[in-house]
Amino acid sequence: MTTKTNSDCNEKAKEIISEENFKSLLTEQLERIGAGGAFVWSLFFLCVTPNILNGFHVASYTLLGHLPQDQWCNVHALQTTNWTINQQREITQKNLNTGGCTIWAFDYDTLSATPYETALNATRQKLQNGNAVEIPCITHGSYSYSDAETTFVADWDLVCDRAIQRTSAQVALSLGKFFGSFSFGVIADKFGRKTSFSLGALFYLVASLLCTFSPWYGLFLAGRFGLGAASSGLFYPAFTMIVENICLRHRSWMSIAFSASYPIGMIILAIAAYLVQQWRYLQLTLTIPAFLLVVSCYLMHESPRWLITKRRYKSVYKILFKEKCHYEIEKVPIEAITDKKVEAESQPQISLWVKLKEGPLKQFSELFGTWKLRRLIFTSYFMFCVTSLSYYVTALNAANLSVSRFLYVAITGMVDLPSYLVPVIMLRYIGRRPTTSSLFILTGVALLMVLVVPTGQAAWIISFAMLGRFGISATYSIVTLYTAELYPTEVRNSALGTCSTWAHVGSISAPYVVDMLGTLGWYIPTTICGCCVLVAGLLTLTLPETSTHKLPDRVEEVPSETDSEANQNTVSTTTNKTKEDEINNKN
Repeated sequence: MTTKTNSDCNEKAKEIISEENFKSLLTEQLERIGAGGAFVWSLFFLCVTPNILNGFHVASYTLLGHLPQDQWCNVHALQTTNWTINQQREITQKNLNTGGCTIWAFDYDTLSATPYETALNATRQKLQNGNAVEIPCITHGSYSYSDAETTFVADWDLVCDRAIQRTSAQVALSLGKFFGSFSFGVIADKFGRKTSFSLGALFYLVASLLCTFSPWYGLFLAGRFGLGAASSGLFYPAFTMIVENICLRHRSWMSIAFSASYPIGMIILAIAAYLVQQWRYLQLTLTIPAFLLVVSCYLMHESPRWLITKRRYKSVYKILFKEKCHYEIEKVPIEAITDKKVEAESQPQISLWVKLKEGPLKQFSELFGTWKLRRLIFTSYFMFCVTSLSYYVTALNAANLSVSRFLYVAITGMVDLPSYLVPVIMLRYIGRRPTTSSLFILTGVALLMVLVVPTGQAAWIISFAMLGRFGISATYSIVTLYTAELYPTEVRNSALGTCSTWAHVGSISAPYVVDMLGTLGWYIPTTICGCCVLVAGLLTLTLPETSTHKLPDRVEEVPSETDSEANQNTVSTTTNKTKEDEINNKN
């Protein structure tokens, strides 16, 4: 089709077309250009970029907030002596295994005025007599670290009695993702995918700069919260754009490739952290690429399928045909408008609850309005929560490996990368529901296998845990795609956003499962995850198959499990009948 300039389009006379025909024309053109070409590839690369950036910041906690390799108490009174650090520690922390959190309660002012050997003999005698008492370090000194510049822990002394505040940095990010997935999902359905994406990009840039230059820990936590919210604001609108506007043939592998861009960001993060080890400089290094989001916001169009549901057909026409619309929708006769006005006037006064239900709460009333959708959404919530819980539990358990933090993050990304190839092959041949269910079950079996490993076989235990991580990473990519296809365009982003909220419930719960229940038995966290994942695999079997249907736009178009089976049976019957006809013709 030849491209027409705006001037040529303006010379055209307006053609009258019915709304249904106009909608069909736009939908057919979207399916045509969504099958390949510049539209598909430009949309894909614009949407993939932010997910690589998410891999930077969401996984940066291991490298920015690691515990110092060595920590001790720097007693102020002993700084006037010429004693070495080791000599000072021999006096203050002899036989103490508290990591510098406590010291012995000696008269350090008096000891500092004596030679080292004299002070050592005096303190040693008190220790042997049992006359020494432990006291907190901060009563006589301050904390010192061997690698202070490589972690934000040293900047704000997030150790000892303040160690829980170090964990707050990761909790703040998870809470940000929790609230961001909820709020940005609603914004994307109400005001558009691009609007939500642009707002997320703004949050991302501001929050990144706060984390880089913040002089106070409270402001740093606010930046981490903003990064978490922004990561959801970027991820779900971008993913929805791919699902809504790319044809089924490309949708599967592009959705998987979109998810696979996250571990690519983790690998780049590990390389950058190895080269730039000062944590503020590393944070700045991760912030600079975020300015590419400005380019993405400028080049990205609003989702045509979302615009169609909002009846903004002229905007869709301009995006799809690259020219100004020369169609005019057929107007409703004046008599019909008058009848509607009379009918509206005769209707009773609408209550406040009805106005809220049809206004701000419309997405949620539609999401939970029918039993069919309620069954889908509650199953999806459980799937997301269990998947996220298992993903982070396996990550925390595997972190006990004696490897460098740079190598650990890189290996985690490398393990995740091939896990995205398995779903591409499975989706191609067996469909959404069987792939999701089988991966859930296989992951659950792998996590439960640690129960049959003989005691002391640490290598096998870690291997099964990492195999579980491999499986749950593959499952995560499928669950996101499958869930996006289950729901109609009207509530798709709200469904994805609220599902992500439950995923973050799982990610926030994971450290407590590992730390609290893991102390009762090292096998308990993986056993809990294995059982939950197996239940999720069985629940998946109650969901409809989506690869045999077009994406629904309205709530009424959502297929049920029986619809899917009937459709598959129809396809199978048609195929068998065709084969029988061919045999009869040959005979």
